[in-house]
Amino acid sequence: MPRTDNDSWDITESVGATALGVAAARAAETESENPLVKDPFARVFVDAAGEGIWSVFADPRLLAQAADIEPEVRSRVRAMIDFMATRTAFFDEFFLGAADAGVRQVVILAAGLDARAWRLPWPDGTVVYELDQPKVLDFKTATLRRHGARPTSRLVTVPIDLRQDWPKALQETGFDTSKPSAWSAEACCATFPRRPKTSCSSASMR
Repeated sequence: MPRTDNDSWDITESVGATALGVAAARAAETESENPLVKDPFARVFVDAAGEGIWSVFADPRLLAQAADIEPEVRSRVRAMIDFMATRTAFFDEFFLGAADAGVRQVVILAAGLDARAWRLPWPDGTVVYELDQPKVLDFKTATLRRHGARPTSRLVTVPIDLRQDWPKALQETGFDTSKPSAWSAEACCATFPRRPKTSCSSASMR
């Protein structure tokens, strides 16, 4: 799907489909024999979205079909699953370590289908702010609620395009720049121009 300066997307389009690919990789790792991470909601997202290009990560049947056409697909998919599992484990440990140190504000930029606000054992009083496209956040919240899930933190969603003034939107929802905070921007900082990177630094507690 071609990108434009003012484009938007839902969960099965453009960057949204990328989020589904990441969720499918987490689902595959969770269901493996010795998983590095366990995300009980990853499969829920994949199933709710239906079949798409992302399905090759979490559906052995589709992977086998793709490998019949292109044998190297299997090793590339495995490498991607390993990468996503490692990245997920790293940020899980990072956030829980920050929480153990007393941090009670967590900001997840380009949250996609990240379900840490729903699955990590957050201390009482922890607020998790999720920023992403409105349709992506709506899909995630609706899917998890239909599944009977409840956040394990105080979850604050900030539906905004990160090309807009998200630091202002974040503070308007209650984020306190005077208090410590822990942040993640998985896979999105590399695509930011210099100004949003500076904004990210300014909005956070150093």
